[in-house]
Amino acid sequence: MCPTRKSPLAHPLSLLRRKEGLSHAGYAQLVARKHAELGFGSMAARREKIARWESGKVTPELTAQFTIARLHGVPRSEVLRLGWPHWLHIAGGSSVPLGAPWTAEEALRSLHLLARPQQAPVLDDVLFTVCTAPLDQLVAHWLESFRTPPSPPEREGHPVADVTVAALEGRHRQLRRLLPTEAPSASRLLADAELRVVTELLHTAGYGPESGARLLSAAARAACLSGLLAYELDDQARAQAAYVAAVRAAALVHDHELGLWALLLLAAQQIGQGAPANALRLLAPADQPPHVPLRAASPLPPLVDAARRTARALLVETDGTPRHRPDRSPEPSGHPSPAERFTELETLIRHAFTYDTTPTGAVPAQAHRGHSPSPGIRARERIG
Repeated sequence: MCPTRKSPLAHPLSLLRRKEGLSHAGYAQLVARKHAELGFGSMAARREKIARWESGKVTPELTAQFTIARLHGVPRSEVLRLGWPHWLHIAGGSSVPLGAPWTAEEALRSLHLLARPQQAPVLDDVLFTVCTAPLDQLVAHWLESFRTPPSPPEREGHPVADVTVAALEGRHRQLRRLLPTEAPSASRLLADAELRVVTELLHTAGYGPESGARLLSAAARAACLSGLLAYELDDQARAQAAYVAAVRAAALVHDHELGLWALLLLAAQQIGQGAPANALRLLAPADQPPHVPLRAASPLPPLVDAARRTARALLVETDGTPRHRPDRSPEPSGHPSPAERFTELETLIRHAFTYDTTPTGAVPAQAHRGHSPSPGIRARERIG
């Protein structure tokens, strides 16, 4: 079910309507006029019709969807390929819809779309959207990809040299080391350029299964970095698209740890946007079979635990239920609030992502970034 008006997240149709600066009634009139112009016949221009579509409880007829797609420059083929409401993400600027088919071709296509030069983002939280159903579908496909491993990626053409792949892997590690010292805007330019280079090789160079897997892993890591920097610059739609593309690429090369990293980043974003229940859904694959062993030094287990604690604390606060310790006694007054927990979670994730080490506790934020990212502040205000 898509978020209702009571949810902190908005339906993608609502986002498109609000970007046009129209009320429900104004948008209904616009759709009705275009519906007739396209030869689909008359349509009642009622505001209630638009409100029902945005509630997620009613799906528009196909002719109405074609009309909306025409208004926002989306081809009919995408409407038919992705279905409602997933194709709306294309019109909204999020280039990797959650409901896109789970295939190798779609994973490469998602990376290609993500790597395209971006227009200046509209820095507004409402551009970030996710529905429960496609989110659960994302997790289900991720788990299924390990039960039935996909074929290793291969491509004919001029072979990419091993030294080139190794250089790209090394450059990515160097870019991550810039996170504590450089402004997100500067780091993002480099990260997006790196993503374009790797993606271009995936679509033009020749490679066997081993080189192809390394290139896809490099693309997934570059997408995670690009998404993290977009998140820090409050480009939430771009961050979501990058994390989803990384999940798909990691599944294609059967890289469990890399995929969990992308799911963790997406879960943290969900918490910051006021959807802790969605975060817990995304973190479920960390416990569910197939159990793929992580590296001994992997920082993921404590980060997943921290994210779950933060999400559960926020859920309890939202429900209005007093928090209790295991012995059911009330929490002491100095117990960290959900906003404080989220601050610590953001800092731990940034530290682990930069240094690839297991966090040992709360790390002062100023030790990892001299720049205060606006989304963290806005997320903490929302959580508080």
